[in-house]
Amino acid sequence: MKRIVVLILTLAVGASAYGKSVVTASTDAAAIRDSVFLRMVERGFGSERYRQSGPMYIDPEADARLIRRIDTLPPKLLDYLLHGTLPQAVEEKTRPRVGRTQPLDGDWLANKCAEIMRSHFPDIFPVMGEEHEWSPQAREYLKYGYWHRLGRRLRGLQQDFPAPILNRSKLFICLACGWTSRYCVTGQEDALRERIMSYPDRGVRPHNAFEESYLLNKGDIYLTFLTCENVFADDPHRPGRNSDPLQQKLAYIRHDSDDSGDNYGAWYHLFGIALYALMRPDAVSIMVADTENVGSFFYEGPDRQEYFMNREGAYWGQGLKKMMDDGSWWLRVPPEYSTDYLLPNPGE
Repeated sequence: MKRIVVLILTLAVGASAYGKSVVTASTDAAAIRDSVFLRMVERGFGSERYRQSGPMYIDPEADARLIRRIDTLPPKLLDYLLHGTLPQAVEEKTRPRVGRTQPLDGDWLANKCAEIMRSHFPDIFPVMGEEHEWSPQAREYLKYGYWHRLGRRLRGLQQDFPAPILNRSKLFICLACGWTSRYCVTGQEDALRERIMSYPDRGVRPHNAFEESYLLNKGDIYLTFLTCENVFADDPHRPGRNSDPLQQKLAYIRHDSDDSGDNYGAWYHLFGIALYALMRPDAVSIMVADTENVGSFFYEGPDRQEYFMNREGAYWGQGLKKMMDDGSWWLRVPPEYSTDYLLPNPGE
């Protein structure tokens, strides 16, 4: 639900740089009134939980389901603001004292990842990869789709009040809602889970997850981060999340007074923002990270550790993007460029 708050806040910002799709205010809706895509949107899909059956960069059915799923968010947000709490929030009877110190360095983590990439070269040559985008049918529909669904709502043909998507990219929407594991499947999620489960408890650090996913995705950097995000942010608000066996494998990367803070959240925030920073200009990824921090503040109060995860995640993604752009990932860095990215916790 927190990501719903962030999505609403970010949509309100209105900055066109968040997405790639260009959306105009009007079009000839009659031209595609009888299209298969339009009929898929109008079906509504009820409360079905959809997940792609396999990796598809262009998927009209997923797009139709995603658009209708977004329409279910405003009433859920209102219900939460009036009476709701998250399942994991109910589970936490006590919270640790949240640390104020920076837990990791995103630039140094990028250095560590470059070191990993060099270690597997030339067997694996890294490529940036291509992101999941709206299908041509969805891009056409988004030009007028809000008004189409609003009209149906006013005529009593759909239950949910439509939410505007504006010109937001599919990747942004899915990351903001925590839905990449449903609508942006890579096909390597199960294999990555198996590899993570082979580690000892608290034995997986962020660079370990990066390396395992990098090998599975044969050097595609976008898919490397997306696979990690899909695993860590899969159904993030489920009851019992804190006792999930996979979470027990993840090193505690927050600086808190004890290891009972939202470690899972730290991991999917870190990888999600890094993924977005890979695919967008630096200023845009920082703006998204700061918007996420604002949403978190209003949702659950100040959390300095989450602020650091969002910021350093953006720096991590930006650093790797720069190394890919200029080819410097294969250059051995001077000694002063550290790879020891996890910083000591003075509160321990």
